[in-house]
Amino acid sequence: MSYLALDLGAGSGRAIVGTIQNDRIHLEEVHRFSNPPVKLGNTLYWDFLSLFENIKQGISLAVKKGYDLKGIAVDTWGVDFGLIDANGNLLSNPVCYRDCRTEGLSISSSEHISKEELYTITGIQQMDINTIFQLWSLKKNNNPILPVTDKLLFTPDLINYFLTGVIANEYTIASTSQLLNAQTKKWSDRIFDGLQLPVGIMSEIKAPCTLLGKLDSQIIEETGAKNVNVFTVGSHDTASAIAAIPETGNDWAFLSSGTWSLLGILNDKPVLSQEAMLNDFTNEGGVNDKILFMRNITGLWLLQRLIAEWEKEKLNSSYKYILAQAEKADPFQSIVNSDDPAFTHPVSMTKAIQNYCSKTGQSMPNTQGELVRCVLESLAIKYYHVMEKLKGCSGRNFSKLYIVGGGSQNTLFNQFIANSLNIEVVTGISEATVVGNVIQQAITDKTISGWEQAHTIIRNSFSFKSCYPKNIHKWKEIALSATHLFN
Repeated sequence: MSYLALDLGAGSGRAIVGTIQNDRIHLEEVHRFSNPPVKLGNTLYWDFLSLFENIKQGISLAVKKGYDLKGIAVDTWGVDFGLIDANGNLLSNPVCYRDCRTEGLSISSSEHISKEELYTITGIQQMDINTIFQLWSLKKNNNPILPVTDKLLFTPDLINYFLTGVIANEYTIASTSQLLNAQTKKWSDRIFDGLQLPVGIMSEIKAPCTLLGKLDSQIIEETGAKNVNVFTVGSHDTASAIAAIPETGNDWAFLSSGTWSLLGILNDKPVLSQEAMLNDFTNEGGVNDKILFMRNITGLWLLQRLIAEWEKEKLNSSYKYILAQAEKADPFQSIVNSDDPAFTHPVSMTKAIQNYCSKTGQSMPNTQGELVRCVLESLAIKYYHVMEKLKGCSGRNFSKLYIVGGGSQNTLFNQFIANSLNIEVVTGISEATVVGNVIQQAITDKTISGWEQAHTIIRNSFSFKSCYPKNIHKWKEIALSATHLFN
C-alpha cells in the first residue's frame, strides 16, 4: 500500500511516497521544491499559489511513477494560517511568522489577559510569532481583511481545503496557536473574548488519524490521482516526527533536531505549572492522544546561516569538510546561547557569534572549524540546561534520548549531546516526519492494525545506532561554568 506524504518546511517542501509491504516501509522522494518567504512592501508572505502548484506536481509525479496511491496527508510548520471569505476564496497570501507585525504584542497583550492566565489555559510557550498575536495584530490595526474573513485555516488545513473542499482545523496544528484550551482541546472563549477576536472564524477540530475526504474532482483531473483519500495526520510536523519513534514507557526523551530544536517528552496530560511557564516549556498536541511537553530552542539555524555565508564566499562548506575541521579545533574555546536575540536574523552570523564571544569575555572563533565547534558544543550545553529543567518540571529521569530530523545525521553533534547530557543517544530516522505521516495514514486506512504493528514496521525498516557518553565530567564542568549565559 502506498501513501503520499506532503511534508512542508519553512524553506522547502517534499512529496514522498511511503510504501508498506512485508512489515517494512520504503520511502521514495518524487518531488522537492523551495518554499522561501517573499517580501512585498513591508510584509513577509508565503507564496501559497506556488506552494499549492508544487503540491499538485508532487501528486502528479507520484501517479506518473506508477504508484497506486491510497492516501495523501499534509504536515507543515506551526502557527501560520490563511484566511477564507464566505465564498470560499483565499483572501490573501498567508503572512510568514518571521514578519515584524507581531513584535512586542506578546507583552502588550497582558493588559487584556495575563501571561500567567494564558499559560494556565493553553500551556503554550508565549512567543510573538504565535497565531494568537498574528490574529490580534489584524484586530489592533483594523486590518480590513478580518471583517470579511469567514474561516481561519492553518497552513496544512488550508492545503487540505483546496485538495478536498473540506474546512476543518486539525488538532496538533491548532495546538500551536495559543488559542486552544490544552485540557478540553477546544477553542478558548476566554481568550477570544479577552482579545475581542472572532471565534466564529475557527472550525471544527479534527483529531489526527481521521479520514477528511476525497480529492476534489478538479485536482483529480489535473493530477490523475483517482479514488485517493485525504487524511488528517499530526499535521504539525513535530507531532508526526515524534510519532515515528518506536518506543513506549516513560524513561526516554526526544530531540527534534533541525533549524529549531525541540527537546521534550510525551505526556498524557499537559503540565501547566508556574515552573513550566517560567522555564518556557510548551504543551503541544501530539498523536495518539499524547501531549508533547517540550522546549523550543533555536537549533542548527546558526550553522545553516554560517554555511550560507561560506557558500557566497566560495569556501568549502560541505558537511564532511566543516565537521572534520570542527573535530580538529580545540574544544570549549567559546560558548554561545543560540536563543540570544543577536542570532535571530543577523546580517552576518560569523560576526554575530564573534561579537557575542567578545562581549562575554571569551575567545573569538575565527576559522570554519572553530565556528562550527562553537555552535555544536554550545547547543549540546544548552540542551544540558534545558534537560535539567525538563527533569524538574516533569519529575522524571531518562535513560535514552531519541534524536530525529536532519540533525540526527550529524554524528559529531550526536556525540557532543551524549557527552553533555550523560545519556544514551539513539538515532536512525532522519525522515521521521515523513515516516510518522505515512504510518498514521496506514493506521487510519486500516492497512496496519495499530501502533504496536507500526513500531514493528519502523524497527524493521531502519538501522538504529546509539552514542554513549564520554568525558562526562569535563562536559558537566563546562556546562555549569556557562550557566550564566543560559539564564
